[in-house]
Amino acid sequence: MFYLQRILPPMKNYCVLLPLLFILSGCLATPIKPSPHQMDEIRTMLVVPVEPPPLEVTPDPIESRFPVYNQFQYQSLPSSVYLEKTVYKNPGGVLIAGLLSKDDMMPIANIRQTPASMEKIAGLEPAASLSENWTPTFTLAQEAVSQLNGDRIKAILSKHYYHLPMASGDRNANLDNWRSAIEQWYDLNISSVDYRRHGLEQVDAVLEVGIQTYRIFNAQTSLQVLIKLIDPNTRQVIGRISAKTLSVEDSPESLLNNEAERFKWLVADMGAHLVSQGLSDLGLPVKAPVDRLTP
Repeated sequence: MFYLQRILPPMKNYCVLLPLLFILSGCLATPIKPSPHQMDEIRTMLVVPVEPPPLEVTPDPIESRFPVYNQFQYQSLPSSVYLEKTVYKNPGGVLIAGLLSKDDMMPIANIRQTPASMEKIAGLEPAASLSENWTPTFTLAQEAVSQLNGDRIKAILSKHYYHLPMASGDRNANLDNWRSAIEQWYDLNISSVDYRRHGLEQVDAVLEVGIQTYRIFNAQTSLQVLIKLIDPNTRQVIGRISAKTLSVEDSPESLLNNEAERFKWLVADMGAHLVSQGLSDLGLPVKAPVDRLTP
């Protein structure tokens, strides 16, 4: 597998813009590294996934699903007549921000509501509320638990996820809304969640795992993992780190076909290495990520 953590030279038409997109993926807060004393105090850790943005795909895969959309009779009409930009769910459960035709069979994703019967905590939502969606940060949080669990640290996967503080109307296909909310979460030096007040697991530290850059650009997939380490007693952020990578892979259609199994595998594999890098940069003892068989 070919992963890069630097900018690729131009390769195809869309690659001309790739370096700029990869560099301008977001202006993030300064990293924070915990002190050795803080690290020595950590024996148990709660790992919390952060709500991720929808996947960005360029060029939009509408043509592969609805080839007739660019024919003459459609070109003569305003695109709003037959196309809608929204967040939809592909057959593999991946949430994508993109175009749907009026006749498209892809279901529009419901990312605004949590069943009233589920226990809510200020700033957190039950992970089970997203069980019908494939959520990349859940996969990465589980990976962090696997890498952290060892002789020194016991890591526990949270039953809740961090719910980005966005208005319901902003949870749409406008990815700038998501980027802004993610940057605001990452920039916070004091956690907005009181992990003690709500009777969550008694732990020495909380690890929040989110993503920022999350896109397929032509035949390249890019991913950026954001990690925050929090003292649950003071709510102070004692560690903050980001890591990103780029994979030269198949076309969006190839990755997202067959219930997106290849795409899910690719993100999990890229993410495992980024999680390992981030945890190591924070000074946490980690086990090497397990090699995954290509689906």
